[in-house]
Amino acid sequence: MYSYDTLEFEDEFDETADEDENDDEMADEESDDEMTDDEENDNELDDYNEKEHSYIRNRFPLEEMENIIEWVDQHPNARFSTISHRFKKIKSMNYIPRFRKYVENNGTRLEKIKQVKEFMFNEFYVKRTIEKEAVHDADLELYAIQKARELDWDTFKASKAFIDTFKKENKISSRRCNKIITRTKPNKKHFSLNDAHNWIESKRPLILKYSTNEILNSNHCSFQQEYVPPRTLSFTGERTTEVAVKKKYNTTHSYTVQPITSANGHLLDKFLMILQEKENQFGQRVQKNLIVPPNVVIRASKSGKNSGVKHHVFLNEVLRPLVGKKFLLFLDSWKIQADLTKFRAVFPN
Repeated sequence: MYSYDTLEFEDEFDETADEDENDDEMADEESDDEMTDDEENDNELDDYNEKEHSYIRNRFPLEEMENIIEWVDQHPNARFSTISHRFKKIKSMNYIPRFRKYVENNGTRLEKIKQVKEFMFNEFYVKRTIEKEAVHDADLELYAIQKARELDWDTFKASKAFIDTFKKENKISSRRCNKIITRTKPNKKHFSLNDAHNWIESKRPLILKYSTNEILNSNHCSFQQEYVPPRTLSFTGERTTEVAVKKKYNTTHSYTVQPITSANGHLLDKFLMILQEKENQFGQRVQKNLIVPPNVVIRASKSGKNSGVKHHVFLNEVLRPLVGKKFLLFLDSWKIQADLTKFRAVFPN
């Protein structure tokens, strides 16, 4: 917990209030005498505009104003009686231009605030949930200002009240760190969408030599016997959020499916399925009761994952019967799949 000391200042006007009271009253009287009729009219107009603005803001939410304006624009010839019948709170046609002015002045600002807060939360979520970094109010302020500048909102200031409201809206509070973890940076290179597009463009001359039904893609799809969602509704503030499962090992990798698709959007007729078995093979009872459809090649492994032997089965028993002499196959860069010797053993030509 953090504790804050508050430094309170005495009101410097308290001691002199009695002494200056008479002077203030005389000054007010003199200023009233000097006020012109135009200034009085301006003040009255300001008071009226403020009251009008407050009335509209309290009676009509921004979304309701936008809906009314949209309906009026869609029905430009509608009479006031029709408008007031549809929108009971409208008492005069003067409301419409007032709505337009309010939406123009405040709608854009509210939309920008919404975008700023969304950006702040996304950045906070990545830093805390994924990267596990410490985040402070100063970081939230930087996120807000960064997004505001992107929106050309140069006058925006992330005040303490704004930050406090944001934290309250998203149930963010200062917490004591009670567990230290280390994070290692993986050696594997991460690729962006631009890298993917560039790679496709570099392979386009090769791709153009094949028809869409000759261009194939295959990848592993991993499944669990028992799925556990990563989040659940629970009590705010609890230290540990638990969820019950039948067997823990069923929540990890349990079986693998490897289908083949073509560039013309078709799913080919056969696919490989690898089930999890303790002895790396099916027992006699399982083999007796196992129903194997004709379009499925089934194998077993201790982990339920693919391997070099299973990849040979995929090439020989799944892919080979489905293709002719000419085809283009895309696989991921998994070491076993990238080994051309295994591929050439099945497709020597």
